[in-house]
Amino acid sequence: MAGTTVQLNGSDISSNVARCEIVLNSSEVDTTDFGSNGWTEVVGGLKSGSVSLDFHSDFGSGAISNLLQDLVGTIGTVAVIAANGTAASATTPQYTAEVLINSFTPIAGAVGDLATFSVTFPTSGEVSYATA
Repeated sequence: MAGTTVQLNGSDISSNVARCEIVLNSSEVDTTDFGSNGWTEVVGGLKSGSVSLDFHSDFGSGAISNLLQDLVGTIGTVAVIAANGTAASATTPQYTAEVLINSFTPIAGAVGDLATFSVTFPTSGEVSYATA
């Protein structure tokens, strides 16, 4: 996914992001009845999602660590344009999600490790998908 663009609240944070993953889920609602012939039947229920990001740490003024520290406990907007993404198109879709910035681990690692950290934020509301 080289060239993927990641924004948080309108700020381009791509240069700090090493990995990005968006997961969309639907809860499973059991509709099994006596006519199910001994088989479980299910339908999709409420949808949810998450955005996971792996970062290279940066503690400079206005850098990613300072940005996330100030946002813990708030709703933020994450926008991701896939591969070579500078604008949404049929080959570089854009996903946009409101997320709860519910945790941040600014320091984690061992001697000799690259300074990195990972976050996974639950989505709040619909995750939009755009190709234009």
